[in-house]
Amino acid sequence: MSIFRAVPRSSLEAGKDMRRNPGRRLPGNIPYLVDNLWEYTRPRHKPSRRHAVYASPTPELALQNAIAGGLRPDEYVACRLDFHVEPAMMQLIVSDARHHPDVRRLQQLVNRALGQLAGAGIADKLALAPLFLPGITKDELAAAMAAEPLLDRLVRQAADVVTLWSPAADAVSPDGELFFEIADDNFYTLQPA
Repeated sequence: MSIFRAVPRSSLEAGKDMRRNPGRRLPGNIPYLVDNLWEYTRPRHKPSRRHAVYASPTPELALQNAIAGGLRPDEYVACRLDFHVEPAMMQLIVSDARHHPDVRRLQQLVNRALGQLAGAGIADKLALAPLFLPGITKDELAAAMAAEPLLDRLVRQAADVVTLWSPAADAVSPDGELFFEIADDNFYTLQPA
């Protein structure tokens, strides 16, 4: 199966070996609280969205979902990805993670809980802050939960409604966003479509 990624035309280096980015990426199209809950609930054998590369099943969808740098659509080029070794990959049921039903469901659940705390003191509100921090790891969130029963209760309640990693999520979707992690000894190249 061919997969595609849109990249800014000005930075395209066709055929260049693209390797794992050593940093941790932050989401550009979903709230941090959803990203953090997805990472907290991620099974170890699934690719982490924090280190993922995103792609689409068609060049048209790749161009439609391009968001890097807020460029005009004509400033992107859709490219086919060619892998040295095919990585473990996951495909969503939607064309872009921002459309995943978990996003709205988790935001509503957390907002209801926060509404009950609107009149609470700053200490209670700060207890929930780790859920909203950019790029918090599973271990960091678990440590914060161990210290804050209110956070622990909220995260566990929210984790119970996450569906991103469910077996049904592995169903193939003709327009579902794909993401994968590149191992340190692997790479891919971009070929204009």
